[in-house]
Amino acid sequence: MTLAESFTRSANRYDLLTSLNPGYHRELREAAADLADGLPADADTLLWDLGCGSGLSTRALLGAAPQASIVGLDSSAGMLAQARAKTWPAGVRFVEGTAESLGGGALSEEPDGIFAAYLFRNLAPVDRDTTLRTLRQRLRPRGRLVVHEYSVSESRAARMRWSAVCRGLVVPLARLVGADPALYRYLWRSVLENDSTVRFRRRLEEAGFTDVRVRTGRGWHHGILHTYLASAPEAAA
Repeated sequence: MTLAESFTRSANRYDLLTSLNPGYHRELREAAADLADGLPADADTLLWDLGCGSGLSTRALLGAAPQASIVGLDSSAGMLAQARAKTWPAGVRFVEGTAESLGGGALSEEPDGIFAAYLFRNLAPVDRDTTLRTLRQRLRPRGRLVVHEYSVSESRAARMRWSAVCRGLVVPLARLVGADPALYRYLWRSVLENDSTVRFRRRLEEAGFTDVRVRTGRGWHHGILHTYLASAPEAAA
């Protein structure tokens, strides 16, 4: 079973499980606000939401930039079905496809900003680099990228806290509500194996992004969840 199929299998329980994660929606909203800060606040603004899943990140983007047009992209048909079942304004649409291929060419515009929440650890390391280079090339000059992702490799305390939460809460809750516990065991393992913040910052810089910054979350997310902010250069290299 592919990862996209695993997400589809648990799609109808995904929003429920995230609602049980204290601070999950707050952290998404703050990361979306980071992307919207400094972008034009008008109907001509175009944002991409890569790995949009069930539309929770899309909702956070809409709250931060209510006049923007937003395109959500995800490889899981089931997650996209959950997203499309929600109520959206006319400027929001969803496309099925992978971030590596940008929907097989379905995303043809030049966006002002790109948001990617919980996406990059699901890509192979070589695909992280090629995808970042593609995104930098596709962003308009001085366009903004925000990556919102878990990373615990730099802190033993963070790794222990992450494993305790997954072992004691996330996987048992997934089983209890009827989601696929294998998906959430994958989540646990993928975070432990993910890039350090130092490594991912280097990937962003090597891809040609400028003004790269990273901050960590609040509450139990501190030291576990990180938001990377970066800009495309003034002109293509």
